[in-house]
Amino acid sequence: MAARLIRKLTLIFLMMAVAAAGFCGFFLKWSFRDDAPQFGFTAIMENTSVKPFIYRQLIPQTVKAVSAAVPEPAKEKLSASLKERRHIDSRFARAEIPPRYVVEYYLMFALSFLIFFAAIWILRALLTEVAQDSVAGTIGAMLFALIFPFFEVLGGYYYDLGEVFFFFTAALLAVRGKIFALLLITPLATLNKESFLFFLATLFPLIRLHFDAKKSAAVILGAMFLAGLSYLGVREIFSANVGGAADWRLTEHFENILNLGSYFQTDAIYGLPLGARFFLPYVLCVAWLVKSSWRNLSAAWKFHAKLALAINGVLYFLFVVPGELRDLSMLYVTLMILAASYLRESFRRHYKNFEEQQS
Repeated sequence: MAARLIRKLTLIFLMMAVAAAGFCGFFLKWSFRDDAPQFGFTAIMENTSVKPFIYRQLIPQTVKAVSAAVPEPAKEKLSASLKERRHIDSRFARAEIPPRYVVEYYLMFALSFLIFFAAIWILRALLTEVAQDSVAGTIGAMLFALIFPFFEVLGGYYYDLGEVFFFFTAALLAVRGKIFALLLITPLATLNKESFLFFLATLFPLIRLHFDAKKSAAVILGAMFLAGLSYLGVREIFSANVGGAADWRLTEHFENILNLGSYFQTDAIYGLPLGARFFLPYVLCVAWLVKSSWRNLSAAWKFHAKLALAINGVLYFLFVVPGELRDLSMLYVTLMILAASYLRESFRRHYKNFEEQQS
């Protein structure tokens, strides 16, 4: 019993360590975009942020609700203490905490980390279940935590952390056939970011593992209906905010693809000048991963991957700045499933070689 508890605590510590590393790599570079008056922390708290950033309300509204529940005298005392101790702004140069929102800033910092930590745990469960290998699942989840800042190069936002949590959770619920839970989280996930509405369509082949085609389609359409209501509701609330138009980016993408220099760009990641965007060695690694592991995926996961690529690919090439990898987030699940499969096969191959050497 004691040994089992120690193993569990050790796992929690390791998962927390890699989640903290990934989160700090993200926050070190972007904070809460405090230097951007149009969508920074103050604008979010005061509901003056431009569209579509203002639509991503789940974490801000949670922060406001918790803050409002704290008695004013206790809040003032806590604010004064946090200002003096400077736990965040003394460690992260880009963090600029508004004096009137000190408690809210710390709440958002804590909540953002916790949701990212939870995302890594959910991913571990998903990868372990799909790969049927707890070691590959655990290492795969840790790997995602560490590479997450590489996706957040051209931009990084608090709702990106919630997005990966809801994507991983939705995929796990779909694989397990938990349709009620999936419907339950859908409005919240859409309130975090409207991309969840599109991600729902990619879950059809996973739901199909448990139900016939008609019922699976009904589940997806029902979830998308709930997501649409959630999105339209928040859109109506903030209809007076400025912004909202999407930019056409197709021409920029073609120019970027033909530009050799775009495959050798670097950026500050973890404070170091590392390869960024579609850095050629990274592209080759992903290509090798797909080549090595695609055949190990089930038909359902292959269908999911194709749907995610088609939907996310269209949105990416039409409306996203070239190289902004965070907007390929619908492919995160596929990428990590491939990685877990690759790890599992590598472990088995090396273990087999070791046994042969010992015999």
